[in-house]
Amino acid sequence: MLCIIFVILNRTQNDTAMLVQFKFNNYKCFKDEVTLNLVASNYFKDEPTNIYPTEYYSVVNSLAIYGANASGKTKLFQAFNFMREIVLHSANNKNNRVWQNDYDPFRFNIDTIEKNSSFEVVFLVDGVQYRYGFEVNKEVIIAEWLFRKKTKEVKVIYRDADGVEYNKVYINHKVANNLKEAGMIRSDALFLSILSLWNDSLSSSITKWFYNANVLSASINNYLGYSLRQLDGPMKKQILSMLNGADLGIDDINPSEVDFESIPDEIKKMMPKEAFEGKIYNGVKTTHKVYDSNGLVAGTTDMTMENDESYGTTKLFALSAPIIDTLRNGKILWVDEIDHGLHYDLLVAIIRLFHSPETNPHNAQLIINTHNSGLLDVPNLFRRDQIYITSKNRYGESTLKPITNYGSTIRKSSKLGSLYRDGKFGGVPYLDDFDSSVISKEE
Repeated sequence: MLCIIFVILNRTQNDTAMLVQFKFNNYKCFKDEVTLNLVASNYFKDEPTNIYPTEYYSVVNSLAIYGANASGKTKLFQAFNFMREIVLHSANNKNNRVWQNDYDPFRFNIDTIEKNSSFEVVFLVDGVQYRYGFEVNKEVIIAEWLFRKKTKEVKVIYRDADGVEYNKVYINHKVANNLKEAGMIRSDALFLSILSLWNDSLSSSITKWFYNANVLSASINNYLGYSLRQLDGPMKKQILSMLNGADLGIDDINPSEVDFESIPDEIKKMMPKEAFEGKIYNGVKTTHKVYDSNGLVAGTTDMTMENDESYGTTKLFALSAPIIDTLRNGKILWVDEIDHGLHYDLLVAIIRLFHSPETNPHNAQLIINTHNSGLLDVPNLFRRDQIYITSKNRYGESTLKPITNYGSTIRKSSKLGSLYRDGKFGGVPYLDDFDSSVISKEE
């Protein structure tokens, strides 16, 4: 039986930092505005309670995005990551054009290439709702806004072509005035990010929220190093527990260190100096039991993650530290193509970690995209308001819709997996001509 073991923590009610809504337009394959809404619907009261109740509404703990290849699932994740990167780095990367190099408006329409793009999130921090967004073109910040809502929505920051306004109740006016008078509010940097750089309390809190919303790409090489580094710290015990819970037969796991002097000079020249500060790792070493002819343990043997373990084992190890960190600290985790390399039962077990108050005491959230339609057949795994579909039309325009939009198609007894595979929600490829297109009649 698959079992993933975690330390049980006390349930907390005031440490919420949850995503409520994300919307954007004119970015990559999304021409028109699309909205990802995590507010739980009251209509599905009899469905699984994978929700966190707030004073105003309940928020779901996970979302699953489905769709055919090239329909926009990954681009949705990239859109949020693009917004995150501007918030975190626009103020401290002067003249490096970091976000401008990643800016990519919808390119399949002559009218949108030169149009602006907008991004907005609604989120909770300690029971207070914030709505923050901005509008950009390929060079500068066009507009920026921040609203706070406890009982009613209050404007905190507003920026447009006429200048910057801010609410002195929530923004350190001495810092803000000094920045304005010194001409330090650059056209290519967010005002929020600049304020955070100068330690304004609220701006720093919001920047921290973005920092704690991590986006993992489909390539495990982009986050494998994070899990590797945790093996040299207190998280190692939980990582090993997670791998053992997945029945991988690993007795121990350790980072494989390399001596600085053994690194070839040509490699040293290619790497930044800070890469060689502290310990240097070149892989992961796993330890397995060795048995004699009677089936008794006769010792152990060491293997390497990169050469001896399966891709699925490596994928789970790479995910282990981000998942543990997210659950432990109430963060938000976006995982692109989470099902790649993972067994179906293991994937279900990972998702359930975020639905349980015992393993998710700080209301962490998991947002995934996947091709595994079998997840839709698992009893009590997803509520209907936790499932979104991406589709693309003949003009290259992607759309994003919750399956709750297909109300006439769905009944309480409906099998969501079957409906999705039958194309009732869209988001599946049209393959009727696939075989004849591979080998033509002429050939």
